[in-house]
Order: sequence, then C-alpha cells, then structure tokens
Amino acid sequence: MTEKDLIELDFTRNDEEDGDFHYYTYDIGSFCLISTSNDEVENDEWFVEVFETPEIRFTNPTELSALLTLLKNNSNC
Repeated sequence: MTEKDLIELDFTRNDEEDGDFHYYTYDIGSFCLISTSNDEVENDEWFVEVFETPEIRFTNPTELSALLTLLKNNSNC
C-alpha cells in the first residue's frame, strides 16, 4: 500500500512536533487504525495496524477499504 492509498482512503496525516516524521490514522469512535511512520517505510510500502494490536496488519488497500466500509456502515458515530 502506498501513502497515496492512505490519503485516498481519507486517513488523517499526523505530523510529529519536531517535524521529523509523520504517520496516518483513521478513527471510528474509539476504534483507531494507525499506519507505520514515514521513517519506517521501505520501498513506499506502507501498512496499517489496529492501534495497540500489531498482530492485525493490513497491506492491501482493497482489503483495508472493505474494512472501512464495514466499520462505517455499522457504526453509531
């Protein structure tokens, strides 16, 4: 997945105060998805994890889009 994919999926860019790196998040209620930070990306291959649950990782933008659709359609937020 590329940084462009994250932007197209409406993830929010978060810049660290020192400006050295950034990452992306997507929040639905208290459920948060978080990307790797740009200083950890290799070959423009980003990934997204469920916040504080690194064993659940998404690398395919199509699968991530399907998850977001399910979460949005079933959320009261």
